[in-house]
Amino acid sequence: MTDLLEWEDLDFLERVFIKEKSEKSFLNFTRIWFELVQGEKLLVNWHHRYIASEVDKVVRGGQHSTNLAISIPPGGTKTEFMSIHLPAYTNMLVQTGILNRFRNLNLSFADSLVKRNSRRTRDIIGSAEYQELWPCGFGVNQAEEWQIVSPKGKVTGETVSRAMGGQITGGRGGYFGDSFSGSVNMDDPMKPEDAFSMVKRDALNRKLNNTVRSRRGDKSKEHPTPFFMIMQRLHVDDPIGFALKGELGVKFKPLVIPALIDRDFLDTLDPDIREACWNSIKNTDSRTVGGIEYWSYWPQMEHIDQLIDLWERDDYTFLSQYMQKPTMMSGGLVDTSWFGTYTQLPFLTWAAIYVDTNSGKVKDHLDYTVFTLCAMGDDGNMYVLDISRGRWDPTDLLQEAEDLWDRWRAMIPVTQRLCIRSMNIEDKQAGQGLITTLTKRKQIPVIPVPRGDGQNKFVRHSNCQPQIKMGKVFVPALHDEEGEKIEMTTWFNGDPCCSTNWVSPFLSECDLVTIGVLMDQEKGFDDQYDTLMDAIDDMLISTGTDSAMDLMFG
Repeated sequence: MTDLLEWEDLDFLERVFIKEKSEKSFLNFTRIWFELVQGEKLLVNWHHRYIASEVDKVVRGGQHSTNLAISIPPGGTKTEFMSIHLPAYTNMLVQTGILNRFRNLNLSFADSLVKRNSRRTRDIIGSAEYQELWPCGFGVNQAEEWQIVSPKGKVTGETVSRAMGGQITGGRGGYFGDSFSGSVNMDDPMKPEDAFSMVKRDALNRKLNNTVRSRRGDKSKEHPTPFFMIMQRLHVDDPIGFALKGELGVKFKPLVIPALIDRDFLDTLDPDIREACWNSIKNTDSRTVGGIEYWSYWPQMEHIDQLIDLWERDDYTFLSQYMQKPTMMSGGLVDTSWFGTYTQLPFLTWAAIYVDTNSGKVKDHLDYTVFTLCAMGDDGNMYVLDISRGRWDPTDLLQEAEDLWDRWRAMIPVTQRLCIRSMNIEDKQAGQGLITTLTKRKQIPVIPVPRGDGQNKFVRHSNCQPQIKMGKVFVPALHDEEGEKIEMTTWFNGDPCCSTNWVSPFLSECDLVTIGVLMDQEKGFDDQYDTLMDAIDDMLISTGTDSAMDLMFG
């Protein structure tokens, strides 16, 4: 069948075929019912086969107590499989008599996400197509909780959905017994930005241990209710890291799906999955990095060049969220939970650009130059609006400075009446050349930022840290209260302001800052944090200089 499945166009035998095909495997069920209900084909990749086959081993293959920890890149269709179609598939197995009953507890970081997923599952089960093949009725029928009842009124299925940040009460996963009867399903249990806060990581992991672990219907040694955990890796101590270290007191089977495939990874896969993976990637573009040939894990959706570009732009985030290999963050000087967050800016009174240039030395060619746009709010707090980070030679650096000045000034709405007072550039090495050239051109007001005695980074950090800790520094939120990703912040009047693409790399750098990095005694980047310290000193400690006021223009 190449055309979309249209239920009304299928005759009796074709509908019987659909039923038999759906009952054969979790993968078949998901791809068929996604198409029937959503009206579009599900683009199936090898990693879907991998996940579905491992789930089937638990649900109907006799491995009923296997806990799965599935790490997968963003956009890998994890929610479609594990949160939406798995409960509908499990109910189908009950209706056919393969399973006796089920009870699921679905958890995610946002209440709206689990409720939306729950509604999607109910839509599948309640659809005319599903009901024709596996007729069943609803008892309790709410977004956060629904039941399947038999004609005699007996509850044969139940799914309760809760947010990790709320009260996880009134729901359990599974029943006592030696066959599969449901699971505790954690789909993105951690909000991505919370991974950069030790306080929030520890709080979530305590909740996993103290509360979530107890919500299994069967906690026996012989046949405990399984956990299904699926997420993109965020930190070595994120929920999957916590679980794989044995901190929940149960063993998890890791399923790792990296965004870049090499031959070493292929060798780790079982023969049938390895063959499926290789057949998916072997005739697609590859890139060699560090002597290793890589392919995109899903060439139809993620081109190899785009993945490599992500890797080059933000090493930590890519290795964590895309490659499922988070590195240890051992900073401790800045807890990113100290930052306030915003989606809409207040009225701003003035702004400035802060610049940290690379050394200009050949040996430091991989150092970054950073431009950071910050503004003071009429509430007395400092707001980071945008960050541009890159590697430029002197000519390109000059052009970038002029382009950013023009672009950032032009984006300010007339109603804001905000001026960017100056470009504050560190008076050191490559920065000196930029200061000299821009000053001669007299198009951009420039303030040199001294780096003399008493200006080492640790001293500056010690001065600035209290301002962050008091909640005086705000950065864009990455997700709203409903768990939706925020792509763009807005001005106080609702006009679009800046992209949030820079926020995650910025937070990861802040979390990695150590005394050794600040004192140039160990490897690591602090370029973005350096500009932040300059901004805090200027806006919150010194409250702006006279020279800046003199240079003010709109």
